Amino acid sequence: MFDWKDEYSCGIERIDDEHKRLFEIGNSIYELATNENRVDYFDDILNLIDDLKEYTIYHFEDEEKIMEMYDYPGYREQKRVHDKFIEKIRNLDLEEIDEDTQQAVLKLLDFVYNWIRTHILGMDLKIKDYFESLKSGKFMEKKAR
Repeated sequence: MFDWKDEYSCGIERIDDEHKRLFEIGNSIYELATNENRVDYFDDILNLIDDLKEYTIYHFEDEEKIMEMYDYPGYREQKRVHDKFIEKIRNLDLEEIDEDTQQAVLKLLDFVYNWIRTHILGMDLKIKDYFESLKSGKFMEKKAR
């Protein structure tokens, strides 16, 4: 379900590696949720969801530090979007997950996959453009004017 594609690369190895790790966690959750041999895997799913929450928070904090360090102009918007995503993940309805684990988890994964994919392609690739402009000196030329 979570297939990494080169088009997701923002050119910052650290961020790309963290994005890949989020994809790995998503795949682990998907594999467990769709495994026909699992009878009761609610606790395992919760553990993986906790991994997703913790790693997402870690990644967002790391990405935001990098943006701040380089005065990225889209920082505030990125932070707002990150905070909103974390709030959504923190407020998952565990009763809904317990009632129909597979359906609830697949619904969650669909949301997470689409969010990550559109966020990377929509917002994080702008970081790539910004960093490329810093490397080429275009940003400094604009700032000097």
